[in-house]
Amino acid sequence: MQNPRRICVADPNHRLSQKRFTRNSRDIFICPDCGCIMADVDFDHDQYESGDYYTMQHKTVQSIEEVWGFRWRYILDQILKINGRSSLLDVGAGNGYFVALASREFSFDASGLEISQEEVQFAADVLNIGLIREDLTQHNLDYDVVTCLNVLEHVVDPQLFLSHLVNRVKPGGLLVITTPNPACIHRKVKGLKNWNMIAPPHHINLFTKESLYILLMRYGLIQLDYQTISTYVNFVRGFDTENLLLRRLFFNLLKIFDLGADHFFIVKKPSQC
Repeated sequence: MQNPRRICVADPNHRLSQKRFTRNSRDIFICPDCGCIMADVDFDHDQYESGDYYTMQHKTVQSIEEVWGFRWRYILDQILKINGRSSLLDVGAGNGYFVALASREFSFDASGLEISQEEVQFAADVLNIGLIREDLTQHNLDYDVVTCLNVLEHVVDPQLFLSHLVNRVKPGGLLVITTPNPACIHRKVKGLKNWNMIAPPHHINLFTKESLYILLMRYGLIQLDYQTISTYVNFVRGFDTENLLLRRLFFNLLKIFDLGADHFFIVKKPSQC
């Protein structure tokens, strides 16, 4: 049987991608030009309605803070250094904690879009945050800052999705993207085939820095910052100090060498567009 091939989701002009291996009974393809990793799978909404979904596994504000607080505050600090306090839309808001921090601690006029009814209910019950249950294509308001944090890897057509994101950014505003980094320390240690981010149907497309840059520049966006960021390294958590000294140390070391778990791009929409 001939090896199946597919078009690169980052740039259809790239050479056709060949199947490299199988994960969870789905074929995995890698673009020979930009390294984009693609699973042959459709979007599965039902997984996001599970009470066991990872953003809802921690049931108290304290436990959510321990996992997500440091990361979300870091991102918000970086946004403030560039843009100042303004209107913000978080697309794929998950459990709502990022929106809560943006509103309550950082004084953004923050809203969140979320397609999962379970997550919207969780945000209301646990965090007292009212997320908007709406698909991005249904939303028609514009914002100074649009964040999309670890969502792009779940999207079948990232070019179309990014076009809708850009449409929600005011001219001169910011688009902030995070998504898993195939050059991270975990992937280098475990090897590509054992990297846990290759997890269809949960993750559909994974982007190298090059492929993500190609996607973002397609819309005339201006890169303001790129770095990598990480969540809590599990083995550090049990030994860390109250002021998170070890977490900060590992976070910054991985960032220096671009080995963090996720890409972190901040791009600007031109004022004249």
